[in-house]
Amino acid sequence: MSEILWYIGGVLFVAIGIGFSIGWHELGHLLPAKLFGIKVPRYMIGFGPTIWSRKRGETEYGIKAIPLGGYITMIGMYPPAKPGAKPRKGFGAEAIESAREAHNEHVGPGDENRKFYQLPIYKRIIIMFGGPFMNLILGVVLTLVAFGGIGTYVSSTKIAEVSDCVPSSFVNQISCKNTDAIAPAKLSGLQANDNVLAVNGTKVKNWNQITEYAEANAGELVFTVQRGNEQLDIDITPAMVERPVATASGKTEMQLKPYFGVVLDSVRQSQDVQKSLAYSASAVGSTFELMASLPVQVVGLVSNTISGQERDLNGPISVIGIGQVAGEIASNSNADWLDKLGSGLMMLASLNFALFAFNMIPLLPLDGGHIAGAIYESIKKGIWRFLRKPNPGPADTALLMPITYVVTVALIAMSLILILVDLINPVSLG
Repeated sequence: MSEILWYIGGVLFVAIGIGFSIGWHELGHLLPAKLFGIKVPRYMIGFGPTIWSRKRGETEYGIKAIPLGGYITMIGMYPPAKPGAKPRKGFGAEAIESAREAHNEHVGPGDENRKFYQLPIYKRIIIMFGGPFMNLILGVVLTLVAFGGIGTYVSSTKIAEVSDCVPSSFVNQISCKNTDAIAPAKLSGLQANDNVLAVNGTKVKNWNQITEYAEANAGELVFTVQRGNEQLDIDITPAMVERPVATASGKTEMQLKPYFGVVLDSVRQSQDVQKSLAYSASAVGSTFELMASLPVQVVGLVSNTISGQERDLNGPISVIGIGQVAGEIASNSNADWLDKLGSGLMMLASLNFALFAFNMIPLLPLDGGHIAGAIYESIKKGIWRFLRKPNPGPADTALLMPITYVVTVALIAMSLILILVDLINPVSLG
């Protein structure tokens, strides 16, 4: 019963976090829009039927039934057709005109100069970038809290066991062979329960610092070791070996690393701001890499599901899958509540990094598409100005509505596919 409650709690924690992240994103659009005088009739979290709403001033704030996104309504998102332009016919003509006329019902007396397309280009970019930027900031803050406040598990400086050899392979070999070299720790006389206090006089608090020091200072090192009631200085020369290392993107690659030949206890330690920011930057970069190959990743995910193969833990996942993983982590009896909280915060941080990267894709209806349209308009106006031509006016992004509809359908289809895969072939952490 306790595990079930923990599972439900984990799902609720992430669900609330997702809702907050969506609302926080839309707030990034809302605040600058109001600051620049744009009329914003609606601020909504979710889509579909309205569950709750309340009007404050000229804006209706509400929550809708389907928690797969959110939006704000700004009048004049698309400019009117240029004077003398011929009415368009064929595919998408109705969509283009609907986009131009959208939200006109919210235009009242005095709103004639409060439309989005009338703003200077830089203000439009600020409004559209505000949403993704808020997700980026939230992701960094959550990472700082998880890494700096709760901490992460690292290899401590206390030695639990001393290995006998330097394995000839760190991929296939399990036990030592007669031809393997003796492990540096054993050669130096290190023992189980020794606690390394400093390396070459530099104090250390975890084994990662020792490894980093050894990488930067090749050759013999002097370990200051606490053994029982006495402190000893022990000389040790680590072996440099090719070892598999997990990168930030989740892939494994062989890297040359110092090897001491010790088994270490783990300890939770707070990480400094620099490491938290470095992790955030790496996570954002990895997310952009995933986005670049998203269609291929989804096809591979569907293929693995159909063939019954185990899915890639670092692949795309739906909100349903995120909830499943959160519940599984929360119900893990081997983790304490700080472990569960830290994992939950990092899941939400990763989600916000994904929202940032996804919304920066330069396609409508995503924020990046509006930003790209504004940049195009700026470049076009610059060229017209250089050629001493009349101001061409705002970029008519309404003409892209047929493509926008195709992108929207593709995004909905991909979301439904991911949800279906997560129900049939859920991510398993076991």
